[in-house]
Amino acid sequence: MPLMTPRFLTLMIVAAGFACGSVVAQEATPASSSGEMPFDLIADNISYDVSGSKVTASSNTASQVQVKSAKGNVWADQIDYDLNAGQVVAIGNVKFVGIDSTTLLVDRLELSGDMQRGALDQLRLRLPLLGEIAQAGAAQVSGSTYTMTDVTYSPCQECIGDRKAWSMTADKMVYNNEASNMTYKNAVLDVYGVPVMYLPWFRHPVGPKKPENGLLPPQIGRSQTLGENITLSGYVFNPAENADYTIRNRLMSDRGSQFMLERRQNTLTTESDVKASYLNDTGTGDTRSHLAIEAQKDLDSTRRIGLNGEIASDDTYLSQYFDRLDPYLASTLYGEDGGEQHYAALSMTRFQDLDPDRSPADTAQVYPHLELERWFVPSFGGQFELSGDAVNIYRGNGIQSRRFIGKGEYSKPFMMMDGSKLTLGASQRLDFYVIDNGPNNGTATRVLPEATAMWEKPYISPEGNHTIAPQVLLAMGPRGGNSRDKVPNEDSVSYELDNSNLFEPSRFAGLDRIETGPRVIYGIDNRWGDVDNTDFRLFVGQSMRKFDDSSLPASGGAATNVSDWVGLVEANPIDWISFTNRFRLDNSSFAAQRLDSGVQIGRTHGAYLRLSHSYLANGPQELSSEFGLPITDQLTFKGKTRDDLATNTLLESQGGVVWARDCYEIEAYVRRRGYTNGDLQPGTDYIVNLKLLTLGSED
Repeated sequence: MPLMTPRFLTLMIVAAGFACGSVVAQEATPASSSGEMPFDLIADNISYDVSGSKVTASSNTASQVQVKSAKGNVWADQIDYDLNAGQVVAIGNVKFVGIDSTTLLVDRLELSGDMQRGALDQLRLRLPLLGEIAQAGAAQVSGSTYTMTDVTYSPCQECIGDRKAWSMTADKMVYNNEASNMTYKNAVLDVYGVPVMYLPWFRHPVGPKKPENGLLPPQIGRSQTLGENITLSGYVFNPAENADYTIRNRLMSDRGSQFMLERRQNTLTTESDVKASYLNDTGTGDTRSHLAIEAQKDLDSTRRIGLNGEIASDDTYLSQYFDRLDPYLASTLYGEDGGEQHYAALSMTRFQDLDPDRSPADTAQVYPHLELERWFVPSFGGQFELSGDAVNIYRGNGIQSRRFIGKGEYSKPFMMMDGSKLTLGASQRLDFYVIDNGPNNGTATRVLPEATAMWEKPYISPEGNHTIAPQVLLAMGPRGGNSRDKVPNEDSVSYELDNSNLFEPSRFAGLDRIETGPRVIYGIDNRWGDVDNTDFRLFVGQSMRKFDDSSLPASGGAATNVSDWVGLVEANPIDWISFTNRFRLDNSSFAAQRLDSGVQIGRTHGAYLRLSHSYLANGPQELSSEFGLPITDQLTFKGKTRDDLATNTLLESQGGVVWARDCYEIEAYVRRRGYTNGDLQPGTDYIVNLKLLTLGSED
C-alpha cells in the first residue's frame, strides 16, 4: 500500500483538475514535516470532494486504511478527513493504538487532527497492564484522559462458562494515562457474577507506579492464640504524590479488634515513616500497643537530624501479633554533620529490653553519645585522623558511668618495587572514666599507644582466572589497660573472631575493651573466576600474640595465644547453585568451633531450595530452610522452617500453596510457632491471603 500525507493527496488531486470520483493512490514520497502535517495516510482508494478539503480513504483488500501519527496509529474500514476542520472520522472495525500501547476498539471514532481529542461509540479499551474494559455507553477522549459510562472492567482472560473470576462495573470510569490510574463512580465488585461489594468511589493504579487510594486485599486466618481473624478494612489514602496513609483493622474472635496505621512521606529534604497499632486485648484484659517512627530532616548537604524510635506496651506484643523476635527496641534521637574531611554526631538512645525475665531497671540507657572525627592530609603524604568519643551510661539499677576517649592516628601506604603494598601506622589513645554505683566508684584513666604495619601482595595467574593474595599485619603496643575492677564493660561484651574482622587491630565490638601487646595476624585469599564473577573462593587466616590476654573471652576464638583458624569458602560452579561457609576451627585439633553455612539450589522464579545452618560449639545450633516448588503453571508449593538443633525445638515452620491466575492470586498456608516467650505459648495459625491483581495489591 502506498504512503501519502493528506496535504500531498490534496495537492495532487487539485492539480489533476478532477471534480469528483475516486482514485487509486499512487506511491509517492511524503511531504516534508513543517508542523502542519499531522499524520500520514495509507489506503488503496481515495475519494475527494470538489474543493479538495475533504478526503475519504478506503481499502479494497483484506488490509485496512491506516493513519500514522506521532500520537498513535488508527486502522479502520474507512477514514474521512476534513482538512479545514482538522477532524478525522474512522468508521468500521476501528482500532486506535497509542504510543503507550493503549488500545481502543470501537465502531466509530472521531478525533481531532492532532489525535488528542474525540468521541467514541461502543468502546472496548485494552490496556497493556490491565486487560480489556467493555463499555456500552458514551465515551470521550481528551488528551491523555478517557472518560466512559456504563463500564465493565475485568483483567481476567479465563472464565468459568461466561463468567469472569472477578469484574468491576461502574456508572462512570475515567482512565488517566499520564497519572496511570483509573477512577470509578458507583462501582460494584462482582466475583463470578455475584456482587460482593459496592464502592461509591474507587481508584486504583495502572502498572508499577506509585500506590493510589484504594482497598488492600483481605487476610483471613485462624490461630490457636488469636482465634478466627480477618484483616478486612485495609485502605490506602494518598493525599499527595509524596505521602500516603495505610489503615488496617484486624478482627480476632479471641482477642478483639486491632487497629493499625502507617503514614509515609518524602520531600526533597525530609523522610518519615510512622507506624502505630492499638489493641484492647479481650484475651488478657490489657490495652496493648506499639509505636515506631523513622524520620530524618536534611538541614543542608552535610547536616541532618533524625529520630529512629520504637516502643511497645509489653515484652511479647510484637512477637505475638507481628512475628518479631527482637531482643530489644532502640529509640535514637540524633544529629549528624559529615563532610569529606570531618564527621560529628550527637545522639541519645533509649533501649527497651524485651526479655520477660529481666527487669527494665537493669537496662543501660545512653544519654547522650558524642562522636567526632577529623581527617587531615599532610604535605608529606599519608593521612592523619583525630577522633573523640564521649558517652554517658545511665541505668536505674546498677553501674552508671561517663566515658571520654580521644585518639590520634596516622597511616601511610607505600607501593613496593615487587608490586606489594606496605601500610605503616601509629596511634595514641587516651581514655578517661567516671564510675558511680559500682564496686569501685571513682575515676580511671588509660593510655594506649600502638604501631602497625600491614603488608599485602596479589599474585595473578597468567590466564587471569586465579588470584592468590597473602596478607600480614604486625601490631605493637604495651600490655594491659583492660582492668575489670577499674574500667566497666558496657559496649564490648561481644567478641567473635571471623574473616571480616581478622585484620582489625582490635576485634572487640566497642571501645571499653581493647586488644593490646605484640601480635601478628596473617591470612591468604584465593579466588578463581573472572573480573565480574567469583566461581570459587577460599580464605584462611589466624592471629598470634606473645602474651596472654585475660580480657579476651574463652568462646571468642582468641582465648589462647595462637587463635583459632578462621576463613570463608564460596562456590558458584553454575548459575543455579551457590554455597558459602564462614568457619572457625580449633587451632590445634581443627574441630569446628563455629560454622555459618548457606546453600541455594535452583532459581527464585522456579524451583528452589535455600538452606542455612549456624553452629557454635557449646552454644546454639540452628537450621533454616526455604523452598518453592512449582506444581503447575498456576500452583506453587512454598514453605520455610527454622529449628533449634541444640534443644531440638521447632522455632517456626510454615507451608502452603500459592494459586496464581491471570487476574488474582490466593495464598493459603499453615504456620506453627514452637517456642515459648513469657506469656506467648506455642500455637498454630491458618492464614489465607487474596490479591486481586491490577488493583494495587501490596507485594
